[in-house]
Amino acid sequence: MQFRINTDIMKKYSVIICATMTLALLASCGAKHQFTVNGTVGSSELDGKTLYMHDLYNNPDTPLDSAMVANGEYTFTGTVEEPKNVIIEAIDDHFLVRIILEPGTIVINGDSIGGTPLNDKLLAYNKEHNIDDIMAAMEEYFPLYYNAPYPDARAEAEHVLDSLDALGSARLLDADWSLYNGNKDNILGLIAMEEIVQMGQFSYSELDSIARTATPRVANSESMQKRLAQLRAVEATSAGKHYTDIQGVEGKLSDLIDGKLALVDFYASWCGPCRAEIKDHLVPMWKKYQKKGLVIVGLNVWERGDAAARKAAHEKVMADLGITYPQLVDSTRTATDTYGVNGIPQIMLIGPDGTILARDLRGAAIEEAIVKALGK
Repeated sequence: MQFRINTDIMKKYSVIICATMTLALLASCGAKHQFTVNGTVGSSELDGKTLYMHDLYNNPDTPLDSAMVANGEYTFTGTVEEPKNVIIEAIDDHFLVRIILEPGTIVINGDSIGGTPLNDKLLAYNKEHNIDDIMAAMEEYFPLYYNAPYPDARAEAEHVLDSLDALGSARLLDADWSLYNGNKDNILGLIAMEEIVQMGQFSYSELDSIARTATPRVANSESMQKRLAQLRAVEATSAGKHYTDIQGVEGKLSDLIDGKLALVDFYASWCGPCRAEIKDHLVPMWKKYQKKGLVIVGLNVWERGDAAARKAAHEKVMADLGITYPQLVDSTRTATDTYGVNGIPQIMLIGPDGTILARDLRGAAIEEAIVKALGK
């Protein structure tokens, strides 16, 4: 008897075989991307509270997942296609931890995070990134700075604080560059470069050169593009360039300074160093050089709260510090973007012809620049 193949039966078997293989592949794929996060909060105070996981780069306001704390422990499970930079937090409960969400079992125990390749690297980086000793030293000098009885004492305390800050920044940047150079092709490289672009002292051309050699993900990141825009603004308003006008609540900067030697101070009422510069230098300079042709303009920026709160804060700082020179309140809240200002006080000197003569003036350098300009 000749053996004959029943094509209908073969079709049915083919469907079954293909379906079985597909399920096996899906199961394999799911296992490949499976993650588990096992964490402890270190305290029973969060028992019964909900923790939320957020992706810092994609829809950060929408939680990826949530988990309940029980007996000081919590667990997240799921799948992840590619590593994500995430935080786990308890809203309004002062609990926050950052991890790299990647396949595998991630273990969080207090400040210790590990168990997967990228998180093990992140843990080593965090240990190298520690500057608690420098912060403790700075804490000793903050009261000396803010409560200094006279300008020279404040300047001495500020010098020490600046030195400690530079030391801490250098240590942090060394750790950041080490992490970046070893992880240019993964998310850790992006995390490291985000801090490098914020802390590093770059010209626009220097940072642009770094961006051109970076991966597209790093080069096109929000932090890189914002910093490049800020440095472009600094370059466009550097010494030797003509100043850019600013619209205030009442009038424009040009209304106050055109044709005059002008000292322009970007400040806020809540900024301690801003208040110190006003008290120690700007108010005295106004009294000393006003009749010699100098105009000082206080440019109020970054005040907090609504319009009424900002107005009240501005009026109070003027009364507290005895400010009598002209004021301009940034109406569009974009003045600092125009000049690439990422820290205040920012004090600059502008010549009668509108040329910016100097930026980043502080302390004794303010009067030196004024004297030099008046002597020309």
